[in-house]
Amino acid sequence: MKTPGMWIAMGGLAFLMVTGCSSKNVKSTSETGLSSSDGTSRDGGPGKGGGNALRGGPLSGFGKKPADESIAGTAPLMLSKADQPAMDSREARKTREDSRKKLLDIYFAFDRWGLSEEGKKNLSESAAFLREHPKAKLFIEGHCDERGSAEYNLALGEKRAKEARQYLSDLGIHNAVAVTSYGKERPACKEHDEACFSKNRRAHLLIEAD
Repeated sequence: MKTPGMWIAMGGLAFLMVTGCSSKNVKSTSETGLSSSDGTSRDGGPGKGGGNALRGGPLSGFGKKPADESIAGTAPLMLSKADQPAMDSREARKTREDSRKKLLDIYFAFDRWGLSEEGKKNLSESAAFLREHPKAKLFIEGHCDERGSAEYNLALGEKRAKEARQYLSDLGIHNAVAVTSYGKERPACKEHDEACFSKNRRAHLLIEAD
């Protein structure tokens, strides 16, 4: 049979056990370092544990200095190597399209390859476009009317193309230039009269395709 003294002893032991568990819980919570809005930690101490860190104190675990952590300025936009050919192709295509309006045909007298004053004027205007596009590759075709043999007209067409190239060189144009002759094989006009013949005796300038 339990005496009153035993009941008192058992109650005291239970009280000690409850008090000990409560102390451990309080200690565990305060060590998280979280502070209230007034800078005190949850255990009531002013700025204990991590409280100073949230108020501007040093943080642990960061080895870099503030200067090392600064963000560099934004780098300029760069084209990748894969994008560059596409950009070059678009630029070349635009140059060719513009050249169709700017590069003028040069016309010649019958059985002649010397430049007329009008021909020189047209080449001077074409030279202005070529100066704006110094890397453009120029192609000059020599053409003739239908009269004469095929062999003779091929030679005459070549002389006309080379004469145009030489005049551009004299004007200071340094673009790469290729010449060829089609003789009478590619007429611009197919009627059999002088009006058409005069249109076919020409040097045709164009920007060479890639």
